Amino acid sequence: MKKEDVTEFLGKVPLFSVLSAREIQAISKIMLLKNFDKGQTIVLEEDNCEPTFFVILSGSVHVAVLTKEGRQTILATLKKGEFFGEMAILDGEPRSASVMAAEKCSLVMLYRTTFLTMLQDYPKIAIQMLVEMSQRLRKSNRHIHTLSLMSVYGRVADVLLQIAKDGGTRAGNMIIIAHRPKHQLIAEMAGTSRETVTRVLSQLQKKGYISIDRKKMVILDEEKLYY
Repeated sequence: MKKEDVTEFLGKVPLFSVLSAREIQAISKIMLLKNFDKGQTIVLEEDNCEPTFFVILSGSVHVAVLTKEGRQTILATLKKGEFFGEMAILDGEPRSASVMAAEKCSLVMLYRTTFLTMLQDYPKIAIQMLVEMSQRLRKSNRHIHTLSLMSVYGRVADVLLQIAKDGGTRAGNMIIIAHRPKHQLIAEMAGTSRETVTRVLSQLQKKGYISIDRKKMVILDEEKLYY
């Protein structure tokens, strides 16, 4: 992606929408462009390397942590136009989670010193960032609440509904997920094992709540998945 294309893109990102075209152009000039392949680690949990701030130009990433049992749990999936790395940038502490490329993606990045200078020069960005961080905190709290209180069945169902909400297409009373999510991905989002997910999905199919083929998944009865 060319620099002028990055400038145009940043103008459409909510974080930078409060700035003028000239200000956005100035910021894009100091950003570094980096590409990652699917599955590649972008940020490693507990890493002490120089903190870096990222904005996603294309593709998507998974934010994940390791449980005490050594199992990876996906906390969030961030997509085009979203950002990450702000916590380590602001407090200078080690990374609180790992970030991996969920698919091939392009990112622009800023190192901590440059980022803090940017906030001083354009304080409006800090307000936008606080709004976004507050929304993420609320979402994380809901996710933690779900993992701690729901049964495994409920957690898997909740993950399916979230995937459908993020990327599904409604067709009458059904929701079509064009690219069937892998069992391992669902397991990591639900905080359980792949084998358990396979068992739960089989039960949901037998009850007529979902339909699965080689390419897609269809939620046939959304309301019943809530119970």
